[in-house]
Amino acid sequence: MRRRIYIKGMKGNPIGIFDSGSGGLTVLDTCRRLLPDENFVYVSDFRTGGWGNLSERQIGERAESCVKKLLEYDCKAIVAACNTATEVAISQLRSGFPVPFVGVEPALRPALKAYPDGKILVLCTPATARQQKFRALLRDAGSARVEVRPLPKLAARIESNLDKLDTLRDDAERSMDGADADAVVLGCTHYVFIRYMFEQLAGGAEHVFDGNDGVARRLQSILHEQGIAAPAGKMGQVIFDTI
Repeated sequence: MRRRIYIKGMKGNPIGIFDSGSGGLTVLDTCRRLLPDENFVYVSDFRTGGWGNLSERQIGERAESCVKKLLEYDCKAIVAACNTATEVAISQLRSGFPVPFVGVEPALRPALKAYPDGKILVLCTPATARQQKFRALLRDAGSARVEVRPLPKLAARIESNLDKLDTLRDDAERSMDGADADAVVLGCTHYVFIRYMFEQLAGGAEHVFDGNDGVARRLQSILHEQGIAAPAGKMGQVIFDTI
């Protein structure tokens, strides 16, 4: 029988987080720092390669499989810790399952606020780049110049080199080659693993943006709005599973 971390009532139930692989671990880390009393269940797809090059139907099916697995743990809220899954499937998930969802999207708005007249480079997966929700974000660019670079291989490269990330320096450099950007938006949670490289290449942390902090704050807000935040005083647990 599956071990659960249900404590007593909805407040003690875990928060579910899912991703195509390990990228969502960067979101989990941010959420745990902001919400140390919460229990978490992290579910990933055991197949390698990520979801960024899959069809919308395939992405939706895999996201639904992750959610069904998380609901076996009685999760009280679920985080889609994947830009691709959020862009493609978050509406489908919200209409299909009776729990609150939090998604992650490329942090274009914070980058535009910091550099309203600058050049913004958005790095993302091909699936994210072609979604209407993402294109709607681009329409809010105002006078900024936004360049979108879909990267078909970078997420998979990171996933397969988690134990030797420093070897990906050339990959990071190629991702930004010739951009000369004021800000770099990391539109995939996998890319956050090598954020330090992008910061070095872009000229400092203030030039690099990702959506993880916004996800954690939104999750915190939902938990308090719905009265389901865990009681303070006990460090939460984490369970890992796969589909």
